[in-house]
Amino acid sequence: MHQSTSPGIPQRLAVTAALTALAASGLAWPAPASATAGAEEQKTYIVQMIPDPVATYEGDVAGLARTKPERGKKIEPRSAEVKEYVSHLKGRHDAVLKQTGGKKIYDYLYSFGGFAARMTAAEAAKARALPDVVAVTEDRKVSVQTSSTPSFLGLDAKGGLWDKLGGPGGGKKGGAGEDLVIGVIDSGIWATSQSFANPGPDGRPYGKIDGFTGSCVQSSTDDSWDASLCNGKIVGARHFNEGWGGDQGMKEFMPWEFASPRDYNGHGTHTSSTAAGNHDVQVTGPAAGFGKISGIAPRARIAVYKALWSTQAADTASGYNSDLVAAIDQAVADGVDVINYSVSGTSTDFLDPAEISFLAAADAGIFVSAAGGNSGPAASTVAHPSPWTTTVAAGTHNRATQGKVTLGDGTSYSGASVAPAQAGPAPLIDAAAAGLPGADPAKAAQCWAARDNGGTAVLDQAKVKGKIVICDRGVTPRVNKSAAVSEAGGIGAVLTNIGDESLNADLHTVPTVHLEVKDRQAVKDYAVTDGATATIEQATVVTDAPAPYIADFSSRGPLNAGGGDVLKPDLTAPGQDILAAFAPPGANGLEFNLSSGTSMAAPHIAGLAALLKDLHPDWSPMAIKSALMTSGTDVKDGPADDPSVIFGAGAGHAAPNSAADPGLVYDSGTDDWIAFLCGTTKGVRQEACDELKGKGFSFDPSDMNSPSIAVGRLTGTQTVTRKVTNVGRSAATYRASVTGLDGIKAEVSPSTLKLKAGETRSFTVTLSRTTAPMNAYVGGHLTWKDNKHTVRIPMVVKPAQESWAAMYGVAGGSDSGEYVALDPKGERVYVTGVSYAASPGLLSPSIATVAYDAVSGAELWSKTYAGPVKVYDEPYGLEVSPDGSKLFVVGGGQGTGTGLDAVTIAYDSASGEELWANRHTTPGDFADEAKGAAVAPDGRTVYVTGMTTFGEGDKNDYFTVAYDTATGKQSWLVQYDGPGSSTDDAREVAVTPDGTKVFVTGQSAGPEGTGLTDWGTVAYDAATGRQLWKAGLNGRDNGLDIPSAMAVTADGKAVVVTGVTSNPGTLTDYTTVAYDTATGQVLWKDDYDGPAHESDTPHDLTIAPGGKLYVTGNTTGEGTGGDYTTIAYDPATGARSWVQRLDGQAKNEDYAWGVRMTPDGSKVVVAGQSSDSAQGTDYVTVAYDAASGEPVWTGRYDGNVAATDAARAVAVDATSSEGVRIFVTGTSATGGTPPDNTEVDMATVAYFEPWKQS
Repeated sequence: MHQSTSPGIPQRLAVTAALTALAASGLAWPAPASATAGAEEQKTYIVQMIPDPVATYEGDVAGLARTKPERGKKIEPRSAEVKEYVSHLKGRHDAVLKQTGGKKIYDYLYSFGGFAARMTAAEAAKARALPDVVAVTEDRKVSVQTSSTPSFLGLDAKGGLWDKLGGPGGGKKGGAGEDLVIGVIDSGIWATSQSFANPGPDGRPYGKIDGFTGSCVQSSTDDSWDASLCNGKIVGARHFNEGWGGDQGMKEFMPWEFASPRDYNGHGTHTSSTAAGNHDVQVTGPAAGFGKISGIAPRARIAVYKALWSTQAADTASGYNSDLVAAIDQAVADGVDVINYSVSGTSTDFLDPAEISFLAAADAGIFVSAAGGNSGPAASTVAHPSPWTTTVAAGTHNRATQGKVTLGDGTSYSGASVAPAQAGPAPLIDAAAAGLPGADPAKAAQCWAARDNGGTAVLDQAKVKGKIVICDRGVTPRVNKSAAVSEAGGIGAVLTNIGDESLNADLHTVPTVHLEVKDRQAVKDYAVTDGATATIEQATVVTDAPAPYIADFSSRGPLNAGGGDVLKPDLTAPGQDILAAFAPPGANGLEFNLSSGTSMAAPHIAGLAALLKDLHPDWSPMAIKSALMTSGTDVKDGPADDPSVIFGAGAGHAAPNSAADPGLVYDSGTDDWIAFLCGTTKGVRQEACDELKGKGFSFDPSDMNSPSIAVGRLTGTQTVTRKVTNVGRSAATYRASVTGLDGIKAEVSPSTLKLKAGETRSFTVTLSRTTAPMNAYVGGHLTWKDNKHTVRIPMVVKPAQESWAAMYGVAGGSDSGEYVALDPKGERVYVTGVSYAASPGLLSPSIATVAYDAVSGAELWSKTYAGPVKVYDEPYGLEVSPDGSKLFVVGGGQGTGTGLDAVTIAYDSASGEELWANRHTTPGDFADEAKGAAVAPDGRTVYVTGMTTFGEGDKNDYFTVAYDTATGKQSWLVQYDGPGSSTDDAREVAVTPDGTKVFVTGQSAGPEGTGLTDWGTVAYDAATGRQLWKAGLNGRDNGLDIPSAMAVTADGKAVVVTGVTSNPGTLTDYTTVAYDTATGQVLWKDDYDGPAHESDTPHDLTIAPGGKLYVTGNTTGEGTGGDYTTIAYDPATGARSWVQRLDGQAKNEDYAWGVRMTPDGSKVVVAGQSSDSAQGTDYVTVAYDAASGEPVWTGRYDGNVAATDAARAVAVDATSSEGVRIFVTGTSATGGTPPDNTEVDMATVAYFEPWKQS
């Protein structure tokens, strides 16, 4: 069999399995087809393999010729070379399935290397382990993102883009989009619409086109399609539903749907006609008053790829990723020029199968327009993060309709309406009072149609007939509410918002006006008065409405993916109340309909891309994207440099006539994108990254040559590089200027560029903070001008306090840093924590350990430890040997038939090589866990402690074991059984400075009557494990007493333990006790009760070089929730020197988790999580003056998502070059939709001498 070794796209991607984070429809959809009852459940998985797909294969396999098309050419699927390579790929796919089992449902051959198959979780795991396999991803469902706009865009202006191309109907120059194909991946098409007729209204027929090899379905099992529907305007039509179980599965799950490319929902018809519908099509039905409509590229052809399937109510359509990737793959194979993808998608994962398919599509010269999402106006909701796609926001346009309802008392309320005629005056009734006997009152108030209620009406004809009905918005489609009124005999409807929602001018069955929530109660109150009447006025159409504004629903940035170093959305196009062709089944019989969404904005850009490709056939997809972005115009939402405006609009609103001659373009290609992935993911093979680095490519995502600049965390000074190409016809001189970026100094070098026609030049932008606030974005624009062109790109920058921030995690997973340790030489920072990396079929915690360069934050190595069962492994401690050569991680992990085992792993600290791993276990399926570790001062022994079970499920004891650090050989093992009969669970271990004694503390069952747990502290001889003494501690309330931290004083005379004890009237208190290391006698003891006399919990302690002791944790304040509380003690007497509390502005729970000293003993550093808003918590790190307790500095780390960022550990050192360095690790929200569907990563941040910075 041929073996491929090329560094093409998939081969350079070596990602571990990543669970895609996609927008779910929220509906009760059936799961992907599964195995029969009684068998192990099968699911659909997408398997990505190493061999390149046809679009990117460069001919490296012996005997197989190159199939990647030359720039400007298309794939030739019927060529001998492609056929042979396709056969090779299928063979590789089949070979995997032969080894794993499973049933293949798709071969992905052209844009994505791999296949989709129905497999069990075990079979998927087998596939993931094979050397040919890059990733295995469980299938996920995604949903849709759901005129006069050509004139609004200026296309019909004299000298405009249509005019340059011969006009919308063609002529000697061919016409707007002639011979180009737009592939629409959507819910299908209503092929008999006049928007897709051949010939169109102008009578000019569509002829045959060259270079497109797609085909049309000849027939369908349900007689909903035949070959004649592909009429020359529609040149390709396929459907994809294997993720649902094929046509038979659709028949079972959705019997109303068409088992063909025919559209039931209407969404696909609408997007197709918006992008490429015929010119001057007369609208019929209730919207006839709007006149004629046109697609953006009216002479372009349409290829239909139906992969979205509708609900019966047609309120949404969704599809599985397996089907959507198959549709993308087919579109690339067919040779489309543009893809429109009005479908939801990932907001976090550049390696999502659809995103990688789009990378190959762009590499093949195909422009991809993707809907940015409809989750606005919330921040960080924008989807489709990849720089090789064009992500589109939705804006308003200048055509608007105005309507109103006039009540019988003369009061009028204005709203959205396209009512074609007046209704009334007529009696007015609230639907809440018009329900049938026994009908659900909520459904009645919302005017549910029979189709939404299993065929049963909820409105009473006797009460509704001849009346105007007030309907609440919610649950069912808006247009179905007016249909319900009509079915019950009503003549008009007043649709009222019930919250702060958009107003929509829908085409309703009866005259309808849509009112804001502020008017709802007044109208309802009037309706209950005697003789209440109303009149719905005929709507008026205006064509000079102020526009564009960003639609409220349009998803906003900042982008979750890429650490804030990528700006999305890219630009804005009309997306609210867009009139286009529709599928009658989804619109109560209407053939034209108004729809809103980024789904409607994306096809505007797809159509414009086709026009620009028609005008400039040699332009790449990214050159087209750049032209559209750099010519963008301001929206009306606020100042153009306001970052919130930029995060809504991107580069601004599309201005196609200017885009036709942009002057300069920011172009990029596959090597740029792979380098970008090297810097943002773990999905690229190291040798591919090394090769690109050798060629001079930057891995910093801020350096991706996009027509925008984003710096998610500006620490100190950062220089960003860009390159531009002169696409003008002659040489030109451009000069740079910067606007906005208040408080940021931006230096462009060189500030003047002289370029010949076709020449490419680089420039840099150096950014440094002057007065801008920390942790808040500022916005601005960089503009290059010559005597003819203005080339503008948006910039967003967020200054940050940290010197560096490093993220570790897998998209779709959950990763948390729990412990941090430092290399004694100051070269490396080590972090260990839990990684819930996505595995096929399940999420299982494993132990992730990462090494970072202490100065730069660059990841040096990472290791994941998963035990033999790979179900549960979690760390509880991290230690470094005194010479820095070894790293020790301890925790618990599921064993094979042994329950949990206590795990100790030794790594080479320089390389991450595992030196040895020990698993301590006891007979039976019981729990053994290692909870703490300490290394002897001479570095020869590592002591590990935790909990062990000796054959009895309720008999847990301390265990402490000594291992040789070089070999892992056990030196001794002891257990401790407390005086009580229940659990003894050791938590901490410490060693005296001379290495002669080892101390263990934890929760231990005390004598009967002392409560559930007491403290138990035990001393051992370090050489033999012989017990020297033991000490118990019981709180005065005989309740829950648990120690949390322990340290030995520098002179070795005292071991200090802190934790909680239960005391009368105070719930739990901080308790700190010093024991004599020789005898175990109590030297001193202190109880601290917080102001509210409620729950007070210490978490950590540290001892300063000079001997002073510091304890930190959280105590409950009066009306402030939990607060950081740090206490300084005299270690000899236990006298408190000072107490400091920190309360976040939100008065929520603030938890301090770690405390450390600066090496010179002058400052105490405390780290944890604190709330300054209701949107979540941030890392908050505080430095106190060690002598006085006065705060010296506060650092705040706020991740990319407005959700929880929680610091768990801190380490401090000092070097001659950087001074005092503070390292904090924990977990940070990096993706998803807060608060319920948030993805988190391990986040480690560093501060260097932060109190010296402004």
